[in-house]
Amino acid sequence: MNMSRITLFFVLLFSSLSVSANVTVYAASSLTNVMNDIVDAYQDETGERVRVSYAGSSSLARQIANGAPADIYLSANTKWMDYLIEEDQIEAGSKVDLLRNTLVLIASRSTPKENTWQWFIGQKGFRIAMADPRHVPAGIYGKQSLEKQFRWPEVKDHIASGNNVRSALLFVERDEAPLGIVYKTDALLSKNVTVVEEFPEDSHDPIVYPMAIIKNKKSGQVTDFYQYLLSEKAKNTFTSYGFTTI
Repeated sequence: MNMSRITLFFVLLFSSLSVSANVTVYAASSLTNVMNDIVDAYQDETGERVRVSYAGSSSLARQIANGAPADIYLSANTKWMDYLIEEDQIEAGSKVDLLRNTLVLIASRSTPKENTWQWFIGQKGFRIAMADPRHVPAGIYGKQSLEKQFRWPEVKDHIASGNNVRSALLFVERDEAPLGIVYKTDALLSKNVTVVEEFPEDSHDPIVYPMAIIKNKKSGQVTDFYQYLLSEKAKNTFTSYGFTTI
């Protein structure tokens, strides 16, 4: 190998290292937009690289339990965080409750905005979009609320189920479903849906987003970003997207 090729090899090697992530975060899909903003701000301030993988909390938890290379996990409910704690995948003392959210009923552009639920029940063949109520937090909360309000029997056989809450939002945005159940923070991001109802907080378990460091991943860089997510600057960003900080 001549000198020019050796030089090129090391240039490519260090270039690849410079753009690789120092911290890998697994976060619930409903955090996509706000986390992108927070990560951009953090990278601009520190020069550190942070990569975020978004999916349903259940899917991410299973991946982590199977050895996926996450450093920090942000779940959309406590159930899947507890699952990882039981699996001995969480660094002791690192779990904190970070955020709260609200559940809403949304309507597509073509759906009547008055007496919406009554209109929907009177239709034939229409489906209501929601995250999978068997596994995904937003779907679990949605089912709880519908059961508490005695609405579940009317819709249980008419659900367009998504892998995550963003899938449910997309169904309604595309007018593929007249109604959907999503987090308020997701609904606020869309110009193509209307919030027609906010579900009572006492109709479902509290919507809490816990955060934790994965076991044996507590490096200086991981801890720095973990602490940044708890900072006032990050809290202000979360609040601007409609989340409530804890």
